[in-house]
Amino acid sequence: MPDWDGLRIFLALSRTRTLAAAARKLGIDETTVARRLARLEKEMGASLLERSPGGLALTPAGEAVHAAAKEMESAALAAERRALGADRQLSGRVRVTAPEILGRYFVLPALQAVHDRHPGIALELISTIARLDVTRREADVAIRTVRPTEPALVARKVARMAMAPYVRRGRKRPEYLAAVGYADGVKLPLRNVEDRVESGRVVLRTNSIATVLEAVRLGWGAGDLPCFVGDANPGLERAFPGEKPDRLDVWLIAHADIQRTSRVRTVVDELVRVFREGRPLLDGEPN
Repeated sequence: MPDWDGLRIFLALSRTRTLAAAARKLGIDETTVARRLARLEKEMGASLLERSPGGLALTPAGEAVHAAAKEMESAALAAERRALGADRQLSGRVRVTAPEILGRYFVLPALQAVHDRHPGIALELISTIARLDVTRREADVAIRTVRPTEPALVARKVARMAMAPYVRRGRKRPEYLAAVGYADGVKLPLRNVEDRVESGRVVLRTNSIATVLEAVRLGWGAGDLPCFVGDANPGLERAFPGEKPDRLDVWLIAHADIQRTSRVRTVVDELVRVFREGRPLLDGEPN
């Protein structure tokens, strides 16, 4: 029977398609990844991955092993989650992922409150729009603007966030605006600014809300921003002031097993409090 460590590396390679990306994801070097894959293929007596124009691809034997490896992964993760769920110690790591603006203004204050009361909890905040997988424990708690569909995840709506296109104050009339948009894979689930400017011209795409804010401030064009950020910046104004903002639901997400862990429950409770107190700001209309 192949060892789980080899199958774990095989799964990472099947998902990332390159040795370098798998090594980064696993926190080991490429040589180790290649060596352990070779050992696994020798144990299985078949080649599991082959090079293709798009990177590494599963061979027919790899397809068969892949299904079994995913089942083993699910079992291993379930055992880990149940063990963590039984933990009652207010110590150990809790990793939270959130979009950077929400991370800075809401998640960070919540984590500060947790740290002040429970310094034994090692807190991590990964600020990104890109999704980290809570099911596979890439994060313990996630703040997202899209509700997950996985049945093992518990999702709680904690706020609604007003969003609108902003432009540098006095920069251009709407018919001449260009757009600062979000890159594919991190587009917001709302009416995006590039679909609203008459020119349809996108001058910059980025995966960062903070970069959109700075680009709009510098006069690149109009960009979608949270209203609590855009309205507070005296150098910005709404590109379409007569329109009501769109709103995104803000979800707090954790795995059903993990959230029973005392340290995770403590973080979740503090996040709920901070977002509850911040609802008027997130959902606010212009002054």
